[in-house]
Amino acid sequence: MSKLYIPALALALVGGGATAQQAGTSTALGVAARTKAYTGTEQFSTRTPVRPIAAGSGARVAFYSEDFSGGSIPSGWTTEDLLTPVADTPVLFEWSNDPADVTAAAAGQPDILTFLADGASNGYLWANSDRGLPSAPGTEHLTTLTTLPIDCSTQPSVQFTMKSTIGVFDNDANEFCKVKVSTNGVDWTEFFPFPCLVTGGINPPCERFSANPTEVAINISSVAANQATVYLQFEWQGLWEYYWAIDDVELSPLPPNEIIMNNAFTAQGLDTDDRFTGAEYGRVPLGQARPTIRVGADIFNYGGENQTNVVVTADFTGPTTIAPATASVALIEPDSTFNFDVDAPLGDVAIGTYTADFSLEGDQLAIDLDPTNNSRVRTFSYTENMYSLDGLGLHPAGTETSTQVGSGSFTDNTQNVKLLNYYEIYNNWTVTGVEIALGAATGVGSALFVSILDTADVLATPSVVNQPLAQSSDPYVITQADIDAGVVGIRFDAPFALTPNAYYVVASCFAGADANGDATNVFILDDTTVPQPGFSSCLWIPNDPPSNTNFYAGNGTAWAVRLSASPTIGLQEVAELEGVSMYPNPTNGILNINTTKNEKYTVEVMNMLGELIMTTKFTGMTIVDLAGYADGVYSVRISNGTSATVQRVTLN
Repeated sequence: MSKLYIPALALALVGGGATAQQAGTSTALGVAARTKAYTGTEQFSTRTPVRPIAAGSGARVAFYSEDFSGGSIPSGWTTEDLLTPVADTPVLFEWSNDPADVTAAAAGQPDILTFLADGASNGYLWANSDRGLPSAPGTEHLTTLTTLPIDCSTQPSVQFTMKSTIGVFDNDANEFCKVKVSTNGVDWTEFFPFPCLVTGGINPPCERFSANPTEVAINISSVAANQATVYLQFEWQGLWEYYWAIDDVELSPLPPNEIIMNNAFTAQGLDTDDRFTGAEYGRVPLGQARPTIRVGADIFNYGGENQTNVVVTADFTGPTTIAPATASVALIEPDSTFNFDVDAPLGDVAIGTYTADFSLEGDQLAIDLDPTNNSRVRTFSYTENMYSLDGLGLHPAGTETSTQVGSGSFTDNTQNVKLLNYYEIYNNWTVTGVEIALGAATGVGSALFVSILDTADVLATPSVVNQPLAQSSDPYVITQADIDAGVVGIRFDAPFALTPNAYYVVASCFAGADANGDATNVFILDDTTVPQPGFSSCLWIPNDPPSNTNFYAGNGTAWAVRLSASPTIGLQEVAELEGVSMYPNPTNGILNINTTKNEKYTVEVMNMLGELIMTTKFTGMTIVDLAGYADGVYSVRISNGTSATVQRVTLN
């Protein structure tokens, strides 16, 4: 077994990474037949950025403000589109006092149908990237909005704030949407008002849409403090996005005291050499519990004054006692971060859920601008035989968020989409199968395979995903009972003994068909509540452009693909399709399939690697010709949309 050595690239992908985009989100994978319109199939949720730059609510005294109540773009401000050809419709900022004017650019998406900033009815500015186009234009737009000079000469610190909403479709906002600051109108310093917002699924404020509105706060003191001439410029480079709306732009001094706990974690991710990998497992079998747990937090001083004698404490509650973890720092200067990171002894833990409450103390905490961002809560569980990266069902009330990914997520990739979770094995452990939490859009007749892969194979270039250490050779066909339960358990062909090391556990997703022959897909829940290292949840898609390698590090989330040692996993009853016969078996190529009922059936043939090699629909009987394939054992699945049967056929 190859030992996993985490490359620097993988460690850099915490909270984000190079990912394949979902269907209808990007041209990165040659996406075709795209649509931005709302179809009602997406999961909606809210996700907190890993490191927010918003300073929080509280009183501030602005020395400059613009609420756009003057009836037009402010006098002297300029808006340009530097890329759209003259013959095409440019993307420019325009004035409105009707929050519903943006509806035309919202493509029916409920999150952004109107601009919800409090003062929008008095006036706001917005840029319409959609422009009512039926498809993506041939050229990107580069839209700018530039202010007149602003006097900041008496301000030792400067905070920029605004209320804003944006929707992206082709270009990530965390890279292509900017607030720029200059003292001469020529040399610009870039700031990014939406640091986590990327294209992809619908998961505001970090995917596709920002919060509506987002309360943006950016410390621009490095450029603007004590300067008599300060220009602001809003810049947006996009192709066929939605819109960007802004209101209530202000410049004010930084709040004197504003300390923020950006993130906290209770991570048990250590490789076999006890190097910290950062994986924050939701459920850990008692047999894999380590002597310590890595506890940490990022404490950011957003305010203009020093923060002194800051103490961070993590208090644990649960079935057994875990001693509090604490750290202190004498000074955190403005615009600086203190990283709290210690190993806390666990003692003799027991089965059950534990909670870690993170809190702050400090000399200035009593006068902190926003005390609500000074704490965090994390939960994790010890189990008898379940290991999960996701913590769905465990997170504190009101904090859990999720989306779904599967065979219907990627254009031209409906068969054998692999979702991989990284698991670290500390002690010898024999596993029996995989538990998977299903997304709401899953349909009857779709299918799953599960397997275990060597981490070295997965991280190789190109990735090797056809050499499983353990697998389920037959497809698991999704039934209505599975959808109602929301979870399925799938057994490996035989129990498999894991030795201390790191492994990827894989769910391979296959589209299928219902009783009417209509295509159905399987979706797996993705826990977006807690930031994870980018390598923890990964994606492999079969049909990828030649320039790519089929394998993508994850978005810093956790698929609900769980490793199990339960002796009963996968033993639930599945409706068996009756009245189906296949012959001859073994066969030299021709396989006859007969049924006793006059129904519509789907036949799918898969090889021993779980790859779909043939599919067809029929009524009554059909002939499948396998003569062009290599000798071996194949799984033949027959389904009528509500029940299915799988038989193994030998080709020789």
